[in-house]
This record gives sequence, C-alpha cells and structure tokens, in this order.
Amino acid sequence: MWTGDWWWNVQAKLPKGAVVTLVILSLDKTSLSQFSRDKKAWLVYLTIGNISKDVRHLVSAHATVLIGYLPVSKLKCFQKKSRSVAGYCLFHHSMSLLLCPLVDAGRHGREMICTSGYLHHVHPILAVYIADFPEQCLVACNKESWCLCCLVQSNKCGNLEEWASQSMADMLKTLYHMRKNK
Repeated sequence: MWTGDWWWNVQAKLPKGAVVTLVILSLDKTSLSQFSRDKKAWLVYLTIGNISKDVRHLVSAHATVLIGYLPVSKLKCFQKKSRSVAGYCLFHHSMSLLLCPLVDAGRHGREMICTSGYLHHVHPILAVYIADFPEQCLVACNKESWCLCCLVQSNKCGNLEEWASQSMADMLKTLYHMRKNK
C-alpha cells in the first residue's frame, strides 16, 4: 500500500511530525449460531495498511481485530414495504456509531506508541473497505441488481454494451428524494 501516491498525498496534508496509518475495514454477514440459523450479524474487522500484507494475512499474526457486531434484524415492527429501508438505515446508523471514534482520530490524530517504542502523532485514515457484493451494495445505498459503477439496466447486466457512469450528484439527488419520500 505504501507504494501508492494516495498515501503520500494524505501524508503531505498532515502537520509536520504526524504519521498516517491506513485503516482497512472488512465486513461479512454471518450466522451467530449453528443451532438457530436465523440469528445473524455483520462482523466488522479492522487492520492497518502499515502492516505488510504477508504478515497481515496470517491468522496466527493476529493483525486483524474484531471491532464490532452490527445487528441484522427482521424488523417485523415495520410494514413489509419499509423494512428494507429501515434495515439500511439501521446498518448505516450502527456503522456511524462504530466508526465515530475513528473519524475523530483521523481528523485530530492520537498519540500512539510505534513498534519501535517511540511516541508518534498518528492519524488513522480509512483507506480500504473490503466487503462481498451484497455488503458493497448496502454501503453504497444501491440495489443488488443494479451496477455500482454505471447506469446499466438490471435486465441487461452482462451485455457487452457501454453505459453512462453513475455520478455523485445523481446519487445525492436520489438519496435526498428517498429521505423526503418522494
């Protein structure tokens, strides 16, 4: 990761003496019990890009930590039409609560002891988010049958045609209209 320009561009924006630590989050929905298959949660894991990937990928290295369980609820208290939207809102609110300390530490930095034993002013910045396709769609506020990158129709996915790219402005407009229930 440290060979990429993005890391160095972020590092250049920090105060002198501060160090950037690239945070990698991964998310996976899993069953919590083999006896009752309907109990599920999203497990959220964290590791950092400053650890070499050959070390980070070793289970025995303990370079990845579980930072939280996010609820997967059937939300039967909602009408059937609004359950999926309520589930999306629950997921995003839970993630915002879980990552709030990370956002604050990224903005202001924290004093941390480095592996060399010295104290450094570290800014942890979310750099990578690893998830399966359903979780990517959930995070991107996108239906699973729609493309995350372009405006291809769901019944034409897989065709070798060119489609217009998604734009941030269109996505924000859609989210605004969804919030206003229009």
